[in-house]
Amino acid sequence: MRQNWIPVLLMAILVVTSCSDETTIFKEDLQEDVLVENNEAVLGGNISFAVSGVLDIYEEAGANAKSASAAKEEQAGDFPLSLVAQVRPPSDPSRGELTASHVFVYGDYAYVSYNTAGEEYSGGLDILNISNPATPRLTSRLLYLNADINSVTYDNGFVYAAGGVDSEVSVTATSNSFVAKIPAVNGRFDINGGIQYGFQQGFNANDLRIAGQRLMVTSGKEGSLTVYNKTDLSILEELPYFDLRSIALNEDKIALLDAGSGIKILDGSYQLLKEIPVITDLGLATKKTIDYTGDRLIVSEAGQGAGVYSETTGSLLEYLPIMVNPQ
Repeated sequence: MRQNWIPVLLMAILVVTSCSDETTIFKEDLQEDVLVENNEAVLGGNISFAVSGVLDIYEEAGANAKSASAAKEEQAGDFPLSLVAQVRPPSDPSRGELTASHVFVYGDYAYVSYNTAGEEYSGGLDILNISNPATPRLTSRLLYLNADINSVTYDNGFVYAAGGVDSEVSVTATSNSFVAKIPAVNGRFDINGGIQYGFQQGFNANDLRIAGQRLMVTSGKEGSLTVYNKTDLSILEELPYFDLRSIALNEDKIALLDAGSGIKILDGSYQLLKEIPVITDLGLATKKTIDYTGDRLIVSEAGQGAGVYSETTGSLLEYLPIMVNPQ
């Protein structure tokens, strides 16, 4: 079986279909759909320190109109990255190894989500203790046998995960897009009390952010921006959009990445303030993200690299080329 590993990097600065408002606590037959492993002796075998050292990363040939030979001679960036360990992703018994979809770092822990490419649903979550960045430890792993997990965040003792499930097969789901609230204490999942779910319209929930008591979740393809009460996952607001991919927050502003039109800037009451076009084809059912840095918006744009936009003027400032490992 092909081994697919997630790099754990040490660096000076970490960069590392129907609408429903139903909230469900899923307890019955939990073990048939969700598997949890908290034994570090078992999980330790998924971390390898065999390959380590400073990574040589170069600009991709063609990203800046250079020849391949010239690109090989010029290293990309001024900040060296050190590879300290690699983590083998979870494996579904019937579908093989999963693919990492998102990483969220908070305090001493890194939270990683996983999904499956294509129309099948299978996903997972990892918690890694990175209090000593030189020796990361995999402390907990959760595997969904029937659901993708596309994004993850952590807040006050709970992991919140956005994903997708086949609602025609699931006895729990009222629509395909969902958010899950999973207890996690000291770097370990605890599902003895059940997992709490909220469902919203759209093919797949793909990103989420927390602001105070509000949990904001985006879903793609005839989906929505849905705002939940993070305590009980009751729906506060649900606003339909064509094909949302990601969400970013900057004080009282909300930035949405819509594959159909580009960037939408909303105020704290979800009223549209501005639209910024993105001309890159963001593809069908592909992972794309948006984030703020000051008054600039950074958008992942596939082969274009990262597009940098001014929130003030709405203009495209530049594309940052994708940096790749020549190996």
